[in-house]
Amino acid sequence: MDNSIRKALLSGDFSRIPSETIKSCIKIFLCVDPQDSQSERKALRETVYPKIREYCRSNYGVEFKVIDGYEGFDPEDVLDCKFRQFRLKLLEDCIKNSAGPCFVALIGEQSSGPCLPQEIEVLEFEEILQMSQQEGVSTRILERWYHRDENAIQPAYFLWDKRDLLCNYYSQADIKAREVDRSEWQEAFQEMKMIFDAVVSRCIQKGTITPERGRKYFTSALEDELRFALENRPKEDLQRCLCYVHNIPIQSQQEEKMTQKSRLSPDPELQMYHDLKSYNMMRRLRDEFLPSIVASSQLRVYTSNSDIRQGNTKEIRKEHTEGLCNHFYSDMLSMIDALVTRNTQHLDSLTEEVLQHASLCNIYAGLYRIECDEVEKVKNYLSQKETKYPLIVSGGPCTGKTVFLAHCAKQVHSWLNGCDPVVAVRFLRRDTGNLKQLLSGICQQLAVNYNYPPVACSNDIGQLKEDLANLFRASSLQHPLVLILDGVDQMAHTYEAQSMWWLPKTLPPSVKLLISTAPKKYAVLQTLKTLYPDQSQFLEMGNKERKDGSKMLTELLLASKRRITSGQQIYVNEALKGCTLPLYVELLNREVFHWHSQSDVTEESLGKSVHESIERFLHHLEMKHGTELVSKAVAYLTIAKSGITENELVDILSADNNFLLRFLPNKDLLYKLRVPDSVVENLLLDLKSFLVKRYLMGFQVLCWTNRHFPLVVYKLYLSGEEARQEMHNVTSSYFSGRWACGRAKPFVISQDLFAQTKALVAQAFQNPLPLKIYIDSQQPSQPWLFSSHYFAKFANVRKINELPFHLKASGRLDEVCRSTLMCLGFHQAMLKAGQLTNLISELEETSLLAFGKELRLLASILSSAACLLQTSPADLTAVIQTKLLPFLDICPSLLNYVKQIYQEGLRNSALAVLHSSVMNVPSTRTLLSAVELSPIVTVIETQYGKIIMILENGTLWAWSENMSGGFKLMNSTGIKFSGAKSAGHFLLLSTECNRLLLYNLSLSLLLYEVNVHRSVIHSTVETLEQVKGFVISSTSLYGFVWFENMSYVGMFDLSTGSQLGQLHCQHDVMCLSCSSDCRYVFCGQQESTVTIFDIHEGGQHVATVTSDLKRTSILSLLHSEPEMEMFWVDNFGNIFVWDIETISEPQLIKEFCNPEDLDEVITIESSAEKRILLLCKREHIVIWDTFSWMIMDQFKAPRNSLFSHAMLSNNCDIIIAALEGCCFLLVWKRNTGQCVLTLNTGHDQILKLVKNHTTLVAVTANGFFTSWDLDLVLSASLVSKTGLKIKAVLVTAQGKHFYTVNGTDVIFKWNTLTGRIEAYFEHEDLVDSSALTMTGEYLVTSEISGDIYVWNTETGENLHRIRCDHVSKLLVTPNSHFVVSLCENNLSRVWKLTKAHIVCYIHPYLKNAIITPESTFVLGHHERDLLAVSLWSGCVSKRFSCASQSEVTAFQALPDYPDYVVLITSSGYLYTWNVAEETIYQQVKLPENCLSQLEVFQISSDGRYAVISVDIMTINILDTLNGSLFALRAKGPVLYITLTADGSYVVFICDAEQCSCSCDFHAKPVLNVVQVSDMENIGQCYLCKDPSTMTVSDNLNVYVGFEDGSTGIYTIANTVDGTIKSCLSQIGNNDSCLYSEHKQWLGKELPNITWRVSSTELL
Repeated sequence: MDNSIRKALLSGDFSRIPSETIKSCIKIFLCVDPQDSQSERKALRETVYPKIREYCRSNYGVEFKVIDGYEGFDPEDVLDCKFRQFRLKLLEDCIKNSAGPCFVALIGEQSSGPCLPQEIEVLEFEEILQMSQQEGVSTRILERWYHRDENAIQPAYFLWDKRDLLCNYYSQADIKAREVDRSEWQEAFQEMKMIFDAVVSRCIQKGTITPERGRKYFTSALEDELRFALENRPKEDLQRCLCYVHNIPIQSQQEEKMTQKSRLSPDPELQMYHDLKSYNMMRRLRDEFLPSIVASSQLRVYTSNSDIRQGNTKEIRKEHTEGLCNHFYSDMLSMIDALVTRNTQHLDSLTEEVLQHASLCNIYAGLYRIECDEVEKVKNYLSQKETKYPLIVSGGPCTGKTVFLAHCAKQVHSWLNGCDPVVAVRFLRRDTGNLKQLLSGICQQLAVNYNYPPVACSNDIGQLKEDLANLFRASSLQHPLVLILDGVDQMAHTYEAQSMWWLPKTLPPSVKLLISTAPKKYAVLQTLKTLYPDQSQFLEMGNKERKDGSKMLTELLLASKRRITSGQQIYVNEALKGCTLPLYVELLNREVFHWHSQSDVTEESLGKSVHESIERFLHHLEMKHGTELVSKAVAYLTIAKSGITENELVDILSADNNFLLRFLPNKDLLYKLRVPDSVVENLLLDLKSFLVKRYLMGFQVLCWTNRHFPLVVYKLYLSGEEARQEMHNVTSSYFSGRWACGRAKPFVISQDLFAQTKALVAQAFQNPLPLKIYIDSQQPSQPWLFSSHYFAKFANVRKINELPFHLKASGRLDEVCRSTLMCLGFHQAMLKAGQLTNLISELEETSLLAFGKELRLLASILSSAACLLQTSPADLTAVIQTKLLPFLDICPSLLNYVKQIYQEGLRNSALAVLHSSVMNVPSTRTLLSAVELSPIVTVIETQYGKIIMILENGTLWAWSENMSGGFKLMNSTGIKFSGAKSAGHFLLLSTECNRLLLYNLSLSLLLYEVNVHRSVIHSTVETLEQVKGFVISSTSLYGFVWFENMSYVGMFDLSTGSQLGQLHCQHDVMCLSCSSDCRYVFCGQQESTVTIFDIHEGGQHVATVTSDLKRTSILSLLHSEPEMEMFWVDNFGNIFVWDIETISEPQLIKEFCNPEDLDEVITIESSAEKRILLLCKREHIVIWDTFSWMIMDQFKAPRNSLFSHAMLSNNCDIIIAALEGCCFLLVWKRNTGQCVLTLNTGHDQILKLVKNHTTLVAVTANGFFTSWDLDLVLSASLVSKTGLKIKAVLVTAQGKHFYTVNGTDVIFKWNTLTGRIEAYFEHEDLVDSSALTMTGEYLVTSEISGDIYVWNTETGENLHRIRCDHVSKLLVTPNSHFVVSLCENNLSRVWKLTKAHIVCYIHPYLKNAIITPESTFVLGHHERDLLAVSLWSGCVSKRFSCASQSEVTAFQALPDYPDYVVLITSSGYLYTWNVAEETIYQQVKLPENCLSQLEVFQISSDGRYAVISVDIMTINILDTLNGSLFALRAKGPVLYITLTADGSYVVFICDAEQCSCSCDFHAKPVLNVVQVSDMENIGQCYLCKDPSTMTVSDNLNVYVGFEDGSTGIYTIANTVDGTIKSCLSQIGNNDSCLYSEHKQWLGKELPNITWRVSSTELL
């Protein structure tokens, strides 16, 4: 789209937006005689059109159709004048709206001649009658079939419809009567044709009728269409036309013999005469008219001739047909390539959204026909400078609110011509998305217009509201904002949209807001009146005046050249008294349009209401087109999510077996069959103005102009659930491509089904019924992404828009999730189409229905990477690999999706993720908007999956993750609540009027009032006591309630609410529990007292026990019946355990008291299954083992912080805690005490932390509910981390395991396949150096204190602990036999690895030392030289010295050439040194800018390529063979770099490219792989964390260590090879290792070997 047009579009300046609609279909009109070229037309239809259609869809993104106007119609109707008019309308539409070629003519040897005129002017008809009488021709037949109609302007004679005079002409029941009527019509038709032919010719001769007026009596349909399409057309149109002429000379000669026959002879040869006359007329077209057009234009005309000698045999016809098909295919593709503009470039999401609403605005504004006085009020409102409130437009159904606002929207720029306004228009319907999408789109549009930074894709709808308010303030008087929201009452119910909380309370002076709503729906209007008290800003639209309706009807009739008689006007006036709505008047016009002056009109002739008129209109269409076509077509149009295209409607009808049966041939069963396009086009022409085409993602889709049409359609045709689901099934099968590409659909024809639609020809079939056949309805392919050899892939936008909707509507939730929402193709197509926001919304909404965990996870990942994916959709595979892998064990349903990700990812990138340690747990955040008006007072956790909130204003709200929008208002009756308690699936509610109500959460039903005496009387004042607690018995028979500062418990019957009694205690009741058999009730009280009651004995007191600690209150009272124990926890965390085997005499068996600890308990949680008790205090958390009654662990709050909440996970493996004044939740591993995660709540005041089944919910004071899936939290906590940053990674050649060093006394062993820590090697002191043998069998480490350890990596055995001097570096020979321990201040040693025998000593200290490939020498820097020291003697065997002041700065050995070393000197020369022969070869002089950071110098094993150095963002690479130096530019400073051993790839980590976005993808470093041979970046991966080291193994695995102690494993691959498959195969199969403890391997307590300083003696 042109930038100027886009700017005008986003600013709402409709005057600068081109009115021309986007053409998305190549519509070709086929001009042919109905009796001619039938075999050719059939061949083209079955073999050529589908191939061209696929070509157009996959290459140009447009549809293709050829309309054969005769196909699908009664052969006896195609010669009617009405039918000819219909074909000319089709032809006009093709010329006007086709995206490419528009006309194809097949001209053969036949012509059907002229038809009877439908309308003849009065004077002309009377002249014909008069001339007939003069010629002695009877006019009785004309007078019978033509009637005078005064309702026409001008009055004329009209041909009666065949139904009017022959009532059985279309009868399906009485076949004999039908045949009689048809025979009568044929006789009348031929007789009238003869009369017109003879009489009109005579009139023309006498000059009473001009040749121009007489032409309609003689021209054929073929001639009319050819002249309409080709005559007087511009060259541009003629270039879109194509003609094929087929000459058969022998037939022409036979026809010539008939020219001598008598004109008026009544013998049978008369018909031949008429045929010859028509043929001669056609021949003139062919031989004179077409050549004249070709001579003046570039019209393509192709002529073919049949062989005269062979005659017109079947073989010639077949050969001609095949040639025509081939010629047509190549010609059409050539024209398409030359004429069609590709419709494959999808607009960005903002432009797409605004363009859709602009299209609707143009459509609705075009329906504005009655001038409204309210327009002036809107104009005055917009011109006012000081307006604080919006203008609210309300009105009942069909009052024209939408049309009115659309009309106003188009006038804004002309009204405000003194400034440059921004006009944003939104028509809110079911397919326009939810409130979050609405606010996001408006904010983005305003940000562009007011030069604000782009609004990020946010899950925080509260933030979107703030963004909107800020953007409102950005407007000015010079650039005012006019925001129009039509139909706010029709928005989706999510996010409490109808409560209008998201609207600003006041508007800046430069902002004008227009809102329309129905008066009663969802009480939106009343809410707006409460929000905006200025009643002058409310505008009500009602019925129009009767005169306005009458005027509109008169204008509509005049436009059609019709009128009505005065008698008919009386009934019309009566109808308009009852209703003057614009839609009603439009329907009235459709009704009276068909009246002629002789029509019998009564009161029943017109509908009384809009809905009744729509029903009458549809019934009229059924009479004309057939009930099956009308009912199916309008139903499929109605159930579409956002409309369907004409081609899709035909395809879907063709896929409906029950409807396709109508088009089965009478005899032969065709394998290929589809609904003719012309049949559907005929219906759509009659639906015009009620059904319009609107723009949607590059296509023109059909949609209703008024929502009352769908209401009536649902009532008439879609009232049954089964019928609706079946239609959604058919539609989803079409969009899924199930029966595409030649796949035939099974079709069972039962006797009943066949008789319903084919009664006339039921006997034609020889096969018995029921009969199973297979039909190919020629459905197009439906890939997610269209691709071709010539163009880039583009999205199948129609499929992504409609398929998920229809799958859900048909109840196929599992399919919509697995095959669509968890399908890579769907995600790629949505991103290609710029629909990321809609994709995220679709995932979130469907997660409420099925696969909640998986879909919310995908939605969160995509949302977190929105800024990246919107600009780079190709990075989807990298994003998913990075973010999803850690959670795949918890979500195995996503395994197939991940496999697709890897397969697709490796097509675009050579880098794949094997294991990711990115642990961002996805969260869902919803806002209770009512908090803005009244804060949350109470949050109640329930066991039924809901969280209950009571607000300060007494309203009661429920939250559930499976609720649409998250929240539901529960007290719509107006009752105000003061408190609530939950037990089981019951909720006990306290009201402000001293009542207790019981609510059943499972039934969402308020049951009854609970009658429990709960008030005390002080003088004459009744004081309300707040409910302290509520418990129900396990049998759900009894309920127990106790109150603040009260010492009794009320017991009531749960089935009736009636009081059963009271349990009186000694002190104020604090808590209560019941035994499993509900016999005993344990009441915990103040003063550390418990009283036991026997319910079976009427609440009899059994026992009372107390502890020695007074002034404490019991917070929790639990009992374990298998052990017959009871224990309680008081408010200071003291625990008392009692034996209750003898219930009447409990015995204290254990007590755990700390009188000095006065830190009070905040929360308590226990797990009976795991026997774990958690006590959370402000300063620390205590974990108890309730089996052995020992403290398992304690966790202190971070410095200067206090706990506010804490809880256990479901399996008790992790602890989740909240800190006061902190917006993060801390997640600890219980067994290690390691803090592994933080979860962001978004607010530092957390009111409640709730564990709701498998969901963790944090409720904050600002009304946000942030939820996490506990399984995902647990999965993220299990990602292995060492706790400190990784300093080094050691890998082996086999690559099954790797080892990490983090500077502590521990080295960790990791499993490459699982990516988890398996074991760790523990030392006595900090590890300073380490080395691994090539086989990985042994690990050698040295401590900072000097001890050397030799480990067996498989068994974990510490073979040796050697006491010696401090070691600076450890080296292991390539053959894994020897170790070199380099000491900076003492002698270095060469020793045998397994026996620890010293082989020799090395005297000079070697820096940057390496061992040669053949394990012969140690190479290293010493002073300014490079030394080669023998591993057998320790002596310096070879030396490389530099001349003058130069020194060796970098060197590397060549594994493929063991004797050679490549080195660089400080003077910039690169040498090759043959160590064995001591020869030197100077290869190249390096430039000065390549001599910095030479420590990264690396060279491939064959010496071909070398990484010389890194200069910030530039990597210098040398091709030693050619002496070429390349400068590889990274996107940011290079942090780590490795050249693979074979020299094929350079792997490096660099900082991300500078960007304003601060997300992990744009702010954290990126891993890159560059192919050295062509310096092409073949893969990159976003690390999303800060790396600390990198190592590349010989098998091309990349190991990255991170600052947080985790690791990531990546691999360089071209296909999904064994490594990737092995890692994927571990998913879901390593549950046992998820929770397994790491193996701890300890070193020897004391050294078993000691090496003396400077001695060769081994002790």
